[in-house]
Amino acid sequence: MHVGHSRYVWNMALEQCSYAREFGRYADQSAWNKQLAEARRFSWLKEGSSSVQQGALRDLRQAFRNWWGNPGHFSPPRWRSRHRGSQGFVVRDLTLVKVNRRWSELTVPKAGRVRFRLSRPVPHEATSARVTVDRSGRWHVSFVAPQPTFERTTTHKAAGLDMGIAATVTTSDGEHLRMGRLLSEGERARRLKLERKLARQQKGSCRRGRTKRSLAKLTAREGDRRNDWIEKATTRLVRDYDLIVIEDLKVKNMVRSAKGTFESPGRGVSQKTGLNREIHSQAWSTFRQRLTDKAGATTSMCTVISVDPRNTSRRCSSCSYTAKENRENQTVFLCQACGYSNNADINASINILAAGQAVCGRGGKVSLGSSSNPRETSTPVLRNPRP
Repeated sequence: MHVGHSRYVWNMALEQCSYAREFGRYADQSAWNKQLAEARRFSWLKEGSSSVQQGALRDLRQAFRNWWGNPGHFSPPRWRSRHRGSQGFVVRDLTLVKVNRRWSELTVPKAGRVRFRLSRPVPHEATSARVTVDRSGRWHVSFVAPQPTFERTTTHKAAGLDMGIAATVTTSDGEHLRMGRLLSEGERARRLKLERKLARQQKGSCRRGRTKRSLAKLTAREGDRRNDWIEKATTRLVRDYDLIVIEDLKVKNMVRSAKGTFESPGRGVSQKTGLNREIHSQAWSTFRQRLTDKAGATTSMCTVISVDPRNTSRRCSSCSYTAKENRENQTVFLCQACGYSNNADINASINILAAGQAVCGRGGKVSLGSSSNPRETSTPVLRNPRP
């Protein structure tokens, strides 16, 4: 009920903004609460919680502020659909009752106490909670809290990180960190079978809905394994190095389509599509974000620097000669000037480390993690579980 009400209120307010924009005006956001109170008198919205519905309006206001404040990073608010993405609502007046070390209860308006599994301790400074349900049918409770303090000791070591496909992360020490396949052979075969089955089913049918739910469960399993690998890899890197240099990759630009136009069609479209799929699977942006968050919450100083990635794969780390011919293939680097040979990813990571150390030496711009950035920690909500 709350999920549907929150989505309905969000879409109605967004529709007002769309109509006002067509006539060159701005919607009066200050009157939304009053309009919601009037709508609750004559519609089915009165069966739900007013605090939940007002929370949807607050979320929409914040989405507009984010878009106006940083349009390069945030996109305009979009319509919410029951068939796309996660759905949820906000609980403002937070009331928690801890049952035992594994279970706790959250008071949801007009629903009473809902028991959920504690995957980690609930932060004491939390003042609100967000209840969400993903496409696979899993319920979660999220509490906004800063990144926990990361315990580490000074190692006086530095590393450059080269992001790739064959090896997700390659360090300047010569170590390859590979994410590997996130789904087994059987799971990938089952997903392909479900995708073919979905293409033949009628849209809106119950059987198509069950097939989509099965696909969503496989996708959620893949995402959980990806996040687990990223958390372990970033924790290890922050613990081992005082200085970490990464590439300032523009992932959004890298995964642009190569189809082109009708007059000038693109080349190698199928190859580019496969490359884009692999880049998305590696989740480079998530890796960088988690690395920055943990570096900013350490007890001893850990610095993360972003450098320009141009020519790092073509430059010789021994003599600095830069040429396209230096990289014979995906794995072999052979300098045409001095004859230096090494793994191409290791050579690139050494160049990245050198660029980061140069930035530190001349007092350039350093990207440090910030422990004040809030992060949502999630614990699944289970209906009527066994304690």
